[in-house]
Amino acid sequence: MTGTTAMVCFRTERGQFALPIAATLSVRTMAGLVELPSPGPDVLGMLPGDPPLSVLSTLGAGGDRVLVCVSDEVRYGLQVLEVLGVRHVDDGLIGPAPIGQGDGLVVGTISDGDDLVLIADAGAIGARR
Repeated sequence: MTGTTAMVCFRTERGQFALPIAATLSVRTMAGLVELPSPGPDVLGMLPGDPPLSVLSTLGAGGDRVLVCVSDEVRYGLQVLEVLGVRHVDDGLIGPAPIGQGDGLVVGTISDGDDLVLIADAGAIGARR
């Protein structure tokens, strides 16, 4: 018997993605984003807070929404177009990571009819901050 995994599903310009719900904290807007003078390739800037939150566009450009994530007790923001909601996925429907990727950002797939949802690795994304 297989279990289920709760995932937060979201969309960027590159398609649909999911993260395990345990790696997500909240959703907020990009309001107040402060650009850095010499950001890393995936870093959009910082949002004020305690501590300030690095905002990344690692999975493709988004809109004005930020999915607040955590990995190994490190918080970061991920720019997204929209958060589609929480989905409980049967573990038996989770496929392997796609071959051919260079950085391990995607650790699995969910095929849903004609749609393909890529399961992202919160730790790999957070390492880019």
